[in-house]
Amino acid sequence: MSKIMASEFNLMQLPDLVLYNICSLINCPFDLLHFGNTCSRLRKISSSSSLWWSLAFRWFKGLWIFMEDGSIEENARNWLLDIIRIYCKRPISTKLECQFANGEVWQRVDTPKFRFLVSMMRIAYTRDKDDHPAVLFEQWLYDVGLYKRSGSLIDFATPDLEFSRDMVIELSALGQAAERDLRRRKQPFKDPKYYIKRIASSKDSWMSDLFPESPCGSICPLLMSPFQDASINETSGIQGLAMCVSVVLERHLQNYYKASSLPLQRIWEIVKVFTTVFISEILDPLQSFQSRFGTQSLKLVVLAIVDENLYEFKNLQVILEHFGLNIKSKDVINDLAVYLKKYKGVDFAVDEIRSYFRSAINEEVKNAVSPPDSSNNIVTRINITDSDLIGGDNYKQEMSAAAFISDYGVLVTWHLTGRMRF
Repeated sequence: MSKIMASEFNLMQLPDLVLYNICSLINCPFDLLHFGNTCSRLRKISSSSSLWWSLAFRWFKGLWIFMEDGSIEENARNWLLDIIRIYCKRPISTKLECQFANGEVWQRVDTPKFRFLVSMMRIAYTRDKDDHPAVLFEQWLYDVGLYKRSGSLIDFATPDLEFSRDMVIELSALGQAAERDLRRRKQPFKDPKYYIKRIASSKDSWMSDLFPESPCGSICPLLMSPFQDASINETSGIQGLAMCVSVVLERHLQNYYKASSLPLQRIWEIVKVFTTVFISEILDPLQSFQSRFGTQSLKLVVLAIVDENLYEFKNLQVILEHFGLNIKSKDVINDLAVYLKKYKGVDFAVDEIRSYFRSAINEEVKNAVSPPDSSNNIVTRINITDSDLIGGDNYKQEMSAAAFISDYGVLVTWHLTGRMRF
């Protein structure tokens, strides 16, 4: 205790500017909020609008266009905290607790930070599903949950584990297997045991071994990759292009303005309007170009339009002037071309945005499922629905869900594949 008090005393001896610089190194709004709550002096320093303004750009990179605006706050800290509250809501569609007959209990332990990260991941992976006319609705990230295990623990790592009737019912209910199974319309008495399948166990590299791979590495906690060969099939499409435009415009706003002159609520409005108009204007030349050169990727078509000045984008400059910005739309468009040239395709640029949230959420997952001080790091994947997309045999199963179980905790991830016409 004396060491802690001494460190706190030494910290408070530092000048305000040094403390501000320390705050500027904190890249998570939850950590900055926690640090600021230490004392009134740190709260005042950490409440600086410039700190929270920069955090917003880091955490909402490429996502402003998809976000709700639930705040009219001018102060950057208050605006960001209002947005965080919107996206920290607890799940209402997935289970908060599982109880097994042997006395084991799984209790939901999602923190506000984890719920916020799940929401950001969901936004980053949400896209229009228009490439398959049979799919009416899909959520790549329906939900992700963390659970703490307590009581008499079942050894799920045993290769020849036999699932009891109670375990089958509890796990299939957790995965929403029966209620999402369209086969049950004709097979109402289907045995729940067919929903459960033990996949594998892994120790130190379970996040790579038990999940599929994206072009840029492990996509934990997603069960499926939204794209397989991104260099050919740019599945993020127009929405992915919108994210790229947003990133480029955000850089211009951050480089030329400050928190005192451009509130976050205003930035949300500017990015949303500018990106929406850009997409509406480029659609016609895109379609015209692709009708003549159908095999060209979205990236190459956009580069051709920009590099050859095939479209002027006059309305974009009008928008920037309407908001009183000293930014040239031509500079934004040219920088978009430079940005796209860095990547093999639009999907790779989008995946870089997503990877920030994957990395952040993976740290939360590791702390719950395989904490650093744990002696046994074995994690077992058990599919809790029979979806054919994750190794089952039911192509009429709407929900793809799996549980990743260690001696300490459980990660459960749900992917709603859609309502199908059969």
